[in-house]
Formats: sequence, C-alpha cells, structure tokens
Amino acid sequence: MSLENLRVLLYWDKNTWYSLGALAASLGQHNIPFEIIKGNIISKIKATLKDGHQVIYRESSRNMTLPRLEKHLKQINSQIHSSNFVSVIGGPQATGNPAKILHMGANIVVVGEGEVTFPQLIFNLVKSQMEYSLFHNFPGIAFIDKSGSVIVTKNRSKIDLDHYCPYSSDSRFPIHPPIELMRGCAFRCRFCQVPYMYGNPRFRSLEMIQKIIEHYIDHFRPLKESVDIRFIAPNSLGYKEKKRGIPNFLALKELVDQVTSNDVRLFFGTFPSEVRPEYLNEETLSLFDKTTNDFISVGFQSGSDRILSEMQRGHTVADGLRAFDLLSSHHYFPIFDFILGSPIETIQDQWETFDLIRQFRGKAKVRLHYFMPLPGTPWSEVTPVPLSHEILTEIGRLAKSEIVMGEFNKQMNLNVVNTI
Repeated sequence: MSLENLRVLLYWDKNTWYSLGALAASLGQHNIPFEIIKGNIISKIKATLKDGHQVIYRESSRNMTLPRLEKHLKQINSQIHSSNFVSVIGGPQATGNPAKILHMGANIVVVGEGEVTFPQLIFNLVKSQMEYSLFHNFPGIAFIDKSGSVIVTKNRSKIDLDHYCPYSSDSRFPIHPPIELMRGCAFRCRFCQVPYMYGNPRFRSLEMIQKIIEHYIDHFRPLKESVDIRFIAPNSLGYKEKKRGIPNFLALKELVDQVTSNDVRLFFGTFPSEVRPEYLNEETLSLFDKTTNDFISVGFQSGSDRILSEMQRGHTVADGLRAFDLLSSHHYFPIFDFILGSPIETIQDQWETFDLIRQFRGKAKVRLHYFMPLPGTPWSEVTPVPLSHEILTEIGRLAKSEIVMGEFNKQMNLNVVNTI
C-alpha cells in the first residue's frame, strides 16, 4: 500500500486549531503526507488533484463554525467531482450528530477521538481506492452507504493520552496548542458535550507533561523571551481526582511544582482550563502562588439555584459566591461564565443572574453565553428561551460598562430565535 500519491489537507482556523496539533502528530507518526491549509480550499483541492494526487480533506465541526462548514461542503460538492477525493469531518458536532454532518455533504464523519481513527481510516481509503461505502466494520466513523442509509459503526475504545502527542513538530507546520491535561469529565451537565463525548476523565501523566514542556521550551526559547505553558481541561482543579468533587491537592501541587521547576510562565485555571467554583478553597488557591496569572476563570453558569439544579451542575449559587469572596480576598480577579436562555429558564431566573452579576461591583468580569443546544447532550433537542427587550437592554448596558464580554450576540444569532 503506497502513500506516495496521497495528500491529506487539514483545514486550519482560529476556532478549531487546538485539535490540529494532535492530528498532525498522529499523521506524522504514521508517515502520512499532509498539509495545513487556509483560505481558498477549492483552488487548493483542484490543484492537488491536478497534480495526480488522491486527496483527503479534513475539517473540524463546532457549533460556532457550522455555517462555514456547510458553505465549504456545498462548494466542494458542486465543484469537486473526482473519485480520488474524499471529505472527512470530525469534531464535536460530527460526533454528536453524524447524520446532520453527512446530510450537509460530508463523505465520512469521524465519531469520537481521531488520533487512532483518522490515520487508520486513511490507510483503509488508500487500500480501497477511496471506496468507503463498504466500511461497515471499521469502528468510529459514519457514512452514507450505496442504499442511501446512514451507517454509524461501533464505537472505538478510549485512548490513553500518554500514548499520543498533543503538538506537531513538523517544521513546515509547527502547532503547539495548550497541553491537554485531561479528557472527559466526571460531571454530567446537561448542556455540555464533554462527558457525553469522552466519558469519565482520563489524565495525562506528570512524566509525559514534563516531556511536552521540554519540547515547548526547545521550540519557543529561540523565538520568545518567555515560554508560556497553558492547559486544556474542563476543570483544571480536577486533575487526577479520585472522587468527584474532591480535589486531589497532592497531585495538583506536584503538577504545579513540576511545571514551575522549569524556566516557564504557568497559566493555570485560565481559558481553556477553567475551574469549578466548589473546587476552590484555601488549600487549592495556594497553588496559584506559583502561577503567572492573577485572574482565574470559573464556571458559575447561573444566578438561579433552580436553573443550576436543572443543568445538573452539581454546585449552588452559594458555592459560586464563596469562590468569589475567596478569590477577591486573595486579590485574584475572577472571570465567571454564565449562560442565559437555558430551557425552562424564566425572566425571574434571568434577573436573578443579573442581580448576582451586579454584586461583583467591578471585582469580577462575566463571559456571557447564550444557550446553544449541542448534539449528543440531554438538551440537544430543546429550544433556547427567547430574551425580552428589557433583558437585552441590560446585557447591552453591562457590555458597555465592560462588565460582561463574550460572543453572546453571535451565539444568539446562530440559534435564529425571536426575542419577545
């Protein structure tokens, strides 16, 4: 089986590039030729096909990027007509609702983690001369077979993070995202895809984290004065927890001590590694003495205990306020995430959230989100609650005062809902 005539084109954009590091590393490990592309994908695909190559095009799918993905797939299917071309779409939306992405025009969807599935899929495509309609026994994908039926194959086993590199060291396409500290989550928030995609948390070992940091130092030291280390985690204070809700302080301290023993700046508990409010206490807060950041991102989500309960968040408003008081008293600046428009949310619930935000009195900022139903979650089929004119006015006032921030308007427009 020869890969000489194959080219894998990976689409890059600022919203989904974190995943490219791991995918590019996996392709490199298997000596699969790839390029990372931006801009006009059609001209690149056509030129690569004209050069006599088989082409596999890969793009990721997120809620916020679905309109762009749909546009790309329409362009591809209207302009690319070659038996040597296959489009493969991965990411959260593809995993949560593979049929939707297939009906948008994707040839194959990767369901779940791509580090193993994608390279093996490529080998199978090359071997079969790009004929995928009989891949019924290939795990971790979805496609439309010759009868027009959507086929979703069996799930693939979860990977061990230590066996897979999170960055690309390819000199043509170096990609060094924040280091994925853990994958999965022990909580089951009804709006979040993480636990339903990845299950319970798996952790990258301290030994492997150290090896990755050493590579980042080698890569960035000639380019920058300081090397910044950031993590990806749904709850960074949940690293190596043995019981849900109880931080493993010794493991966390070992992590922070190990990272800061290197000549780096550590950003911990900041995007994209926020913390849960009930995990913050005097002991865990002491970990931040060695970090560079003086702000900490916290998932608060609602000022209504009723809505927090419906979300299955596993914490209360009082937990969030305790976190606020603790952070403020230790001179840390909280950035709280809140969601408006959740199912069954009332105007009273929304005003309770705003009453809470006002209590921060300039000692915190709020990243405000509009509820977006995500596929594969318990709330995938629900409709966001419309917002009144008064609520929208209040959001505008708080945004103008620089108290709230985020992509609230874009999220609301993507949901195509009417205000009342």
